[in-house]
Amino acid sequence: MTERADIHSDDYRPTIWRTCRVLANPHRLACLRVVIDSPASSVDEIAALTHLPPNKVSMHLRALQSRGLLHASRESRWVRYHPQPDPLVPSAYPILAAMRVALRLQRDPEVLRTLTAFTHPRRLTLLRCLQLSAPLPEETLSGTLRISPPALWRHLRKLASRHLVVRCGEGWRLHQRPSRLAETFLTLIALETPMNAPAAAP
Repeated sequence: MTERADIHSDDYRPTIWRTCRVLANPHRLACLRVVIDSPASSVDEIAALTHLPPNKVSMHLRALQSRGLLHASRESRWVRYHPQPDPLVPSAYPILAAMRVALRLQRDPEVLRTLTAFTHPRRLTLLRCLQLSAPLPEETLSGTLRISPPALWRHLRKLASRHLVVRCGEGWRLHQRPSRLAETFLTLIALETPMNAPAAAP
C-alpha cells in the first residue's frame, strides 16, 4: 500500500477536528506560516526561519501534508513544500484559504485559540446541534450528545471563551459574530456528515 493511500484511509481521514488538532500547535503553525510566506521552502530553510530542529520541522510538515494542506515536490536532493491543497481532501482548500487570511491578520496565539475550539469531536457535534436548532437548554444538549452535564459544561465554557457560543436565557446559541476563521470551520462542520465526525469519550 502506498503512503498516499495510507493518508486517505478510513482510519486516518482528515476530519475537521483532526485537522484542527494538527493546526493547533505553535510549531506547526509557524511552519505553515513560513510555507505560505515563502512557497517552495525546503526543510532546512523552514528550520532556519522557525528556529526548530530540521527533524522536528520535517515531522510537522508531514503532519500538515497528511491533512491535505501542503504539497511536497522533489528538486534534486531537496524536498520543497508548497501551500497547495490536496484535491482529494475537500475541506483542504477552504481551510488553507482561511488560514492564509488568519495568519496575515492575526497573531499566532489568537489563531491557535480559535483552532482549539474545534479540536474535539464532541464540540463539533455540539456546534452542529446549535446550527440546527437554537437556543437549546443544557439538559437537551446533554441528552443529545449523551454526555454528562459536567462534561457538557466544560465544552460550552471553552466554546464561550472563544466567542463561538453564548448563553441565551435558559439555553445556548451560536455567537452571532464569529471570527472569519471560526466561520469557515462552522460552515465545514455543517457539511460534514456524522459518520465523518465520530464521537469521543468526554
